Amino acid sequence: MDWDPINHYKDVAVAERYDRERFSGLPGRVFNALERRTLRRAFAKVDRSLQVLDLPCGTGRLAETLLEDGFRVVGVDISAPMLEVAQRKLQRFGSNFVTRVGDVRELARSEPARYDVALCARVLMHFPLEGQIEFLKSVAMLTKGTVMFSQSLSTPYQRTRRRFKKLLGNAPPAAYPITEAELKILLKGAGLREARRHRLSPPISEAILVVAEHL
Repeated sequence: MDWDPINHYKDVAVAERYDRERFSGLPGRVFNALERRTLRRAFAKVDRSLQVLDLPCGTGRLAETLLEDGFRVVGVDISAPMLEVAQRKLQRFGSNFVTRVGDVRELARSEPARYDVALCARVLMHFPLEGQIEFLKSVAMLTKGTVMFSQSLSTPYQRTRRRFKKLLGNAPPAAYPITEAELKILLKGAGLREARRHRLSPPISEAILVVAEHL
């Protein structure tokens, strides 16, 4: 990778244009709708009285879905500018949405098992497997119950799609997608086991949402 995914999103200009650049075009709108639908399926049986940790929260795109469904959400992100955008967008939810700026690794050491449920979306694919394990393990340490996380699944079909899209000049959707074997390593390293998974749309997306429990 030729950019730092941590410091990149601390840039105010990046935060302000993030939603517009990623989700205003037709492909972005389709992906957003699929991801929100999948998130609702994953959280369908989760008690609405539980507090959800959304980390990284970013601009609050997925937090909004959870808030609309009646959850209380704590949005944590290492980027203050991204959270400022989220606060403006989601101010209508009042005290049901609060934000905190913080590094997941530091929070895991100081506040273990603080949250009921966690959502860790669209971040792991920015790091090699070792970094993914460290990140997800920290999220799991912050959580008493279920941890849901997204990743890009590397299968023969999806690898073929990636090669074709590269020939067309399209950037890959994830820098570090993982195979089924790597997914098992990720889960074990984070102290989790897979309970179930949801696919956004296998023919057009490599994205999955894994619902995991503590070992």
